[in-house]
Amino acid sequence: MASTDQRLPLTILCGKGGVGKTTLSLALALRAALRGENALVVTSHPLQELAVSISLAGLKERFPQAIAHLFVLHIDPREILSNTVRQHIPSDFLAEAVVSSRIYQSLIEVAPGLKELAFLGRLWNLAQQRAPETNERKFSLLIWDAPATGHFLQTLQVSKNFETYLSGPFAELGGSLRDFFASPDNFALIPITTLEEMAVEETLDLVRALGNELGIQPRRVICNLASPLLATGDSAAPHGISTLASVAAADISLQFILSRQRVEQSLFERLRSTIRADYHIVTRHAARQTDLDLLLAIAEEMEGLPGN
Repeated sequence: MASTDQRLPLTILCGKGGVGKTTLSLALALRAALRGENALVVTSHPLQELAVSISLAGLKERFPQAIAHLFVLHIDPREILSNTVRQHIPSDFLAEAVVSSRIYQSLIEVAPGLKELAFLGRLWNLAQQRAPETNERKFSLLIWDAPATGHFLQTLQVSKNFETYLSGPFAELGGSLRDFFASPDNFALIPITTLEEMAVEETLDLVRALGNELGIQPRRVICNLASPLLATGDSAAPHGISTLASVAAADISLQFILSRQRVEQSLFERLRSTIRADYHIVTRHAARQTDLDLLLAIAEEMEGLPGN
């Protein structure tokens, strides 16, 4: 197994809601776990909600060696802040009174960037953790399954300017986060998009905002749920499409497939002409018997990722 320090400390999958960030995050982590590497997915979804959307049922029975290396964590910033308060108040009674008070609850909600700082601080801490027996990073692969675009940008902006809000320990943490996210050697940012007009537009806006406001550029863009024709590559696609086109005149289904492929190709070229990054295409998959089968199929397409 390769040294964990050969990978960047953090991989961020971001993009519009519904483009498949969580599924791709789990597929990447599962691929690493099957190789015996510790992989952690940090998700913005409560675990009960995540289990409803996609299930890892059957993993222990089919791949017992992987189950010990795959971790999924939901970070609740409110819980982190409450625990911080409890640690600094010696009386359990007083600490509980503080965290239960309306003033404290209101402060958490209205203080600019406080919940985001707590979340990023925990994420940063996980990226720094080392295994005592090897002094290598505890998690060979740490993936942040980021929230939808607006919340994601708001969270990252905290890493840049939280020092202006408060002083003391929180400001010191803000400085550490600023330094961490200022270095491209610390993380791989990978926008996910489907080849739909709205998703592509949001991806372009996201990348512009990241570059203009935070100086962050993506390492790679993943086009998810794409046509298998698009994934054949520029050299093979024209021949395959022309062959299909000769048959499609008498087949409405094939006409639709070709029409859809042309739309995807146009949007794909728009992305490539605007965002300078490596690209990876993950194709649409037919229905699988289980979610685990789907994740395994996607994992096979994810070779070479993350791009670090």
